[in-house]
Amino acid sequence: MSENLGGSGPPSLSVSSSEHSRSSGNTGFDANRIAGVKAWLVSQFDVAGKDVPDFEYTSRSIAHLHNVATLSQAKTQAATIVANDFRQKAAEYRSQVFL
Repeated sequence: MSENLGGSGPPSLSVSSSEHSRSSGNTGFDANRIAGVKAWLVSQFDVAGKDVPDFEYTSRSIAHLHNVATLSQAKTQAATIVANDFRQKAAEYRSQVFL
């Protein structure tokens, strides 16, 4: 028996009730992590112009996807900070060179 955990639209998030009952502890299979993984997957697949494929989520897959999403978001944020710093330094250099 599966429990549908998804909202509207893809991907459909379902988990077997045995997985759900085994993951009642702090194993990374709570509603917040599922929602975060779902949102991250949709954002990544949207960039590629694809739909997120339907698949069954398990506590293990949610934990792995959550870790990948967290690392991806941190690296994106770090890259944005570096890019903004380079833009600022380039603007400062141009203002000094062309005086």
